[in-house]
Amino acid sequence: MNRWLLSLLLLTMLAYFGVWNAGFVWDDVPLIVQNKALEDGLAWSAFTGDLWADSGAGEVASGYYRPLVLLSFALDRVFFGLSPGGYHFHSLLWHCAAIWGLWRLLVPMVGEKGAVLGAALFALHPVQSEVVIWVSARNDLMAAAFGFAALNCVWRDEVPSRRWSVLALVFTVAAAMSKETAFVLPLMAALAMVGQGHRVARIAPLVVGVAAVIVLRVVIGVGGSVTPTADGWLLLLESVPQLTGILGASLLSPWPLSSARDLSWIDGTPTWRVWLGWSFILMLGVAWFRTNERRLVSIGIGWSALLVGVTWVAIADKGGFGDRFLYWPMAGLSVVVGSIAARHARWLVPALAIPAVFLIQVRLPDWTDDQRLWSASIRDVASPTNELSLGHAMTLDGRHIRAHVAFVGALAGQQVDLEACSGVVGSAMRAGMSRHALRMGMWSEAKGCPPSGPRHGWMATAAAMEGQWALVEDWCNREPSDQYGRDLIACAALARRQGDEDIYRELDARWDGQGSFTERVDALLTRGQSSVSGDP
Repeated sequence: MNRWLLSLLLLTMLAYFGVWNAGFVWDDVPLIVQNKALEDGLAWSAFTGDLWADSGAGEVASGYYRPLVLLSFALDRVFFGLSPGGYHFHSLLWHCAAIWGLWRLLVPMVGEKGAVLGAALFALHPVQSEVVIWVSARNDLMAAAFGFAALNCVWRDEVPSRRWSVLALVFTVAAAMSKETAFVLPLMAALAMVGQGHRVARIAPLVVGVAAVIVLRVVIGVGGSVTPTADGWLLLLESVPQLTGILGASLLSPWPLSSARDLSWIDGTPTWRVWLGWSFILMLGVAWFRTNERRLVSIGIGWSALLVGVTWVAIADKGGFGDRFLYWPMAGLSVVVGSIAARHARWLVPALAIPAVFLIQVRLPDWTDDQRLWSASIRDVASPTNELSLGHAMTLDGRHIRAHVAFVGALAGQQVDLEACSGVVGSAMRAGMSRHALRMGMWSEAKGCPPSGPRHGWMATAAAMEGQWALVEDWCNREPSDQYGRDLIACAALARRQGDEDIYRELDARWDGQGSFTERVDALLTRGQSSVSGDP
């Protein structure tokens, strides 16, 4: 192995030293910890269904078909159980494999010095850290490693032999079964081979591999859910100037980093940062115009534009985006930088590596657990959705007062996340603040919260605990009902207080929750009577 490449891989391992101390966060919990498909060791069922089919998130149709990623998680479960350190180290190895593959692509394009510089940018740019540290983002790492390997198999002037063509086909299938981004591999190859001979013969294995996976997805019935709605496309189109500026700024100035940005709150991005991103894009245009390596710069810019464009389908569908969306596009930027700055590699590589290693180490602790992750997201990109996510994380940890503060934050501004409507009442109730919960319920209603079963149940319960029986009756008559049955208990307490045994028996018959219905009703009735009398 080339000594410069080996040094870069060792430096990458050093940059992510301590990643094995990170935990399972965000999607890791339902996708890995709670995934039924992984319980038996090998997730062969992953090849016949949606990525999220057996996850702990319930019935989710994501439209993602990524069986090799689930299979890698299953192997982790065999070797490491539910110890996250092993999973993180495994992901780091895939990042190193992707670096190696990109290096092999760059050497014939930009020379050894340019390859060192370009691969170092891909390996160490802090914006790459989310994909490397977050276990659930391993799909990008695997798809890139397999994808670059597939490109290397056809990366030659002559027509590839049957052996190399078969390998290219296999690697393409593996990449496309790791993440849908790999569907553009034929286009990447075509952009790089413009003006060269035998293009059809060289690209054919990539086309066949992608087509095979697409056909398999159709046969299995995975994929319809990734089609964005008209509203999703409209929101994306309205956000293109800010979105493009944000992505460009993350490449030029990789701090603050964030895993959770959202099109709904994109107007809150500082104007200077959007302009910074557009300035970077303008710099790329100037570089293309002035360089003698215009063909290579065109390939790099084309790759980046293509790979960013692919992510816009997911952004239009889900509305959210983060640093991970730049992992593949960084390969295009590596071509640009490697081609125009190769002669300066001796000092540019350390100039890149030193601050990059520092920033990655600063970023690592944010991935310890969900509380730290969402606190960091609010620190770096304050938004109602990030406040909501922090509220959920605090709730799971039993920190209900802190969760309440976060839910209030999600509703307090001019822009609000209405998914916090139930949480702002429920967190107050879990913290034992029933009177405050009533006030929060009225306040959230004034903020535009729509009808919600859980919110109705919490409000009916809070009103009963405070002895405000007229309010209990009001909330009991609201639709939809609470799927957790809290409103049944409150309504039954009201019926018992009014002596209406018929309604009480009817509500009792509808109860299918845990515990004794009568005991719960009596406890709530006693609490309400104590509140009215002023007893502690």
